Amino acid sequence: MNDVGLKLRLGEKVAMKGRIITVTETAFGCLPGVRDHLIEVARSGSTMTYGDLRSDLGLPYRPQGMGRLLDLLSEDCFRRGEPSLASIVVSGSTGEVGSDFDGDPEAERASVHKHWS
Repeated sequence: MNDVGLKLRLGEKVAMKGRIITVTETAFGCLPGVRDHLIEVARSGSTMTYGDLRSDLGLPYRPQGMGRLLDLLSEDCFRRGEPSLASIVVSGSTGEVGSDFDGDPEAERASVHKHWS
């Protein structure tokens, strides 16, 4: 496991993109595994789809409903001084991040792959 503990607290309210996202028990329980899994994907220089992330980890989220979980992951990465691992999770149909991704996903992916290589 690569994680030394989340930089988010259970029940914490995080202001992002003009809304408040609460770190729920479900998200808090899923985030360490998501982080570790995406670090391995980043080390391989790849991306993965929302659906594959869900099925690989048995996540209790629909692929179309992972936005808030990945927003919290981005915040965790930000607090660590890392690029956002959420940038390497893409749609199976478009090969790109969701429209709600904040920033330049291609530049962020390049940073993620460099950081974890």
